Amino acid sequence: WYGVWQRPQQFATRFSAFHKGIYVDPTGLQHVVSGDAHDEVAQHSDNLTVFCPRVLPMGKTRSAIIEFNDALIVKRLDKMIRELNLDRPVLVTNTPLSDRIAELYPWRAVVFDVIDDFTKWAWSPHDSEAREKRLFDRSDTVFTGTYALYEKKKQFHPETEFIPCGVEVDHFMKANDPETTIPDDLQEIRKKGPVIGYFGGLNERIDADLLVQLAESLPNASVVLLGPIFADLGLSDFEDKWASLLPYPHSPGFKLKPKPDNLHLLGIRKYDELPSYLKGFDVCLLPYVLSDATYDIHPVKGLEYLASGRPVVSTPLPDVVKFYKGIIDVADNTPDFVEIVRKHLESPSEEKNRERMEFARPKTWENMAARMRQKILSACGLPTQEEQSGGN
Repeated sequence: WYGVWQRPQQFATRFSAFHKGIYVDPTGLQHVVSGDAHDEVAQHSDNLTVFCPRVLPMGKTRSAIIEFNDALIVKRLDKMIRELNLDRPVLVTNTPLSDRIAELYPWRAVVFDVIDDFTKWAWSPHDSEAREKRLFDRSDTVFTGTYALYEKKKQFHPETEFIPCGVEVDHFMKANDPETTIPDDLQEIRKKGPVIGYFGGLNERIDADLLVQLAESLPNASVVLLGPIFADLGLSDFEDKWASLLPYPHSPGFKLKPKPDNLHLLGIRKYDELPSYLKGFDVCLLPYVLSDATYDIHPVKGLEYLASGRPVVSTPLPDVVKFYKGIIDVADNTPDFVEIVRKHLESPSEEKNRERMEFARPKTWENMAARMRQKILSACGLPTQEEQSGGN
C-alpha cells in the first residue's frame, strides 16, 4: 500500500466507492525492528481500511514461513471482519502465494487478479507453481493485467479475462501545467542538460547495463531513476542482507556500485509527486530486460508517461509491441535504444506530444475497475449494474 502506487491500489480505492473493504499489506518483522514499518491499521476512507499485519521475514521465499504467515493473517482478518460487520467478504488477491488464505476462510468468492507471473521470479518458492494451481482451482473468476499473461493463464480457469490497466490522465497531465514546479533535486540535475527519466520499481527486471550504456553514450544528458531499490538491481549492493528493498540510495545498509556520474538514483517518490518529476523529463524509459520475469509485463507507467505527452522508449516487451505500436518507440538492441533517445532529445515534437495524450485519455482506471466489479458481482451471484438497470 505504501510503495509504488499500482493496479491493486487503484482498484481498491475505486471499489471502495461502492463496498467496504480491507487492503492487506503484510509487513515483515524486520521492518518493525528497523523502524520503517507503518501503522498496523489505518483508515484510508470511510469504506477502506489498510491492514499491515506483522509477519515473519522471508514470507515470499520460504514455503513453511508462507504457511505460518497465511494462517496468522487469516486469524487476524477474521477478527477484523467481525469488528467491521462485513458479511462474508470476497477475497481479491494478486499473488499465487495466498492460496492458503483462500482456503482457510469461507469467502463469498475468490478472485485472482494476475498482475505478474510471480512463479518465474528468482525469489519465488520451489512450490510456487503448485500454489498457483491450487489458487486457480479455488478461484471463482480470474483477471489478468496483461495480454501475455492471459495467453499463458487462460488454460487454468474458464473465467479468465484480460482487463488492461488504466491511467489517471488528469493527474499526469499536470506535468504540462505552468503551476507545476520541477522539484529542487531534479532542477539541479537539469542544469547539466536534458533528463532521460524512469519511475517505478528498481529490481532484477530493469536492464542496468542498458542504463549505464545510455548514460555513457549521452554524456550531455542525465539518466534519472525514481523508485524503491531492490536487492537484485544490477546497480546496487546490499550490505544489509535482511532488506529486500530500500527507499533511498543513502539508506543504511546500501552501497551503490560504480556508475557514470550522469546516472542518478533518487529513491522512491510519492504518487502525488510524479507529475512534478515528469515535468522535468525530456524522454521516458521502459528499460526492461527480456526474460521469463518480464515477458508478461504491460507497464502501467507507459500510459502514465504518455498521459504527460512525453516520448517513451521501450525494450521489445510483447504487450508494448502489441498495444502501443506507433505511439511508444521500441528498440530491439542497445545501440538502437540509444539512437532513438538521442533523436527525441534533438527533435521534440509538440504534435506527437498531443497524439500521446489523446491516446492515453480514454484508458482510465474507472473503466478497468467497473469491469472488474461487474465480474466480481457476477461471481457472487449478485446482479451487476447493467442487470440492475435492465441492460444486457
